[in-house]
Amino acid sequence: MSTLSIRLSESLDDDLTEESRLAGQPKSLIARTALEQFLDNRRRQRFLARLARAAAAIDSDEAATLVNEALPIDNEALELTEGGAQAKP
Repeated sequence: MSTLSIRLSESLDDDLTEESRLAGQPKSLIARTALEQFLDNRRRQRFLARLARAAAAIDSDEAATLVNEALPIDNEALELTEGGAQAKP
């Protein structure tokens, strides 16, 4: 595992210290988790931006076809995420 050294404002360090105390977790774990979530969010934003650009480049008939093909898979994923029905074969 790598080590990263960062400078924090006193206020941010105080907030991190307090969260560490309340959560009973090391500051490094809280910071690592926050950084992972931040990077995951950035990747998702870039993916959605690419998806939006691709969607803008196709005509409406092609878009409707793609939506109709993806909808059952999307609904199944949503059900699984929400703790609904098991995946159907």
